[in-house]
Amino acid sequence: MSAHELEGAFNFRDLGGLHAGPDRRVRPGVLFRSDTLQALTPADVDHLTDVLALELVVDLRIGPEAVEEGRGPLAARPVSYLNAPLRDLPVSDLPAREQSLFFYREHLSSPASPLATIVRVLCAMAGRPTLLHCAAGKDRTGLVSAMTLRLLGVDDDDIVADYLRSGPNMARVMDRFRTWPRYRDHMGTVPSEVYQAQEYTIRGFLTALDRDHGGAAGWAGRRGIGAAELQRLRDGLLVPTG
Repeated sequence: MSAHELEGAFNFRDLGGLHAGPDRRVRPGVLFRSDTLQALTPADVDHLTDVLALELVVDLRIGPEAVEEGRGPLAARPVSYLNAPLRDLPVSDLPAREQSLFFYREHLSSPASPLATIVRVLCAMAGRPTLLHCAAGKDRTGLVSAMTLRLLGVDDDDIVADYLRSGPNMARVMDRFRTWPRYRDHMGTVPSEVYQAQEYTIRGFLTALDRDHGGAAGWAGRRGIGAAELQRLRDGLLVPTG
């Protein structure tokens, strides 16, 4: 079973291999992203713990969501767990094209967002197998993944390509959500486009990060994330190409 073949998680992947400039790439086997883990199979759990040696799960779902939906069978294994709740996309009068991008921009700007805390945790854990997840694994997980990759110096085209990899997985995710009341109800209140991975969303995030926040390093500096922490992130998550 490879890192992208879990039976009970449909949007799981290793961020390893993405290019960070001409001579470095993200180290495989240490930073993963996923949709919800609540329906993992026993074989999935064995793979995550025994093969990937997972040490930390960062659950980006809001508190009531994480409690009501549950952590799933991985909770029975000795894997550390952190709930770092990113507020989900709210019901909005914005056009469908704007709603997901508004979510990304809001977390960049809001002092109440735990995004900076999550980045600090990833800096501290850099090089230790860590998994980020939310419900669909597209926006909340996509936001943290894109910010982390930008801080690592990953090429924008690779960040966009990784985000778009969620697109083909959304049909299965949505079919599952229709059987789970919380997510079925949410799907009924937002445009269907919200559950699609659109290139303009991730491109708009990267543009806003540069235009409004001085890039990823500028944003981190304003949130009190220092050069030493960012260097630890790079040292733990980057390896030479080749």
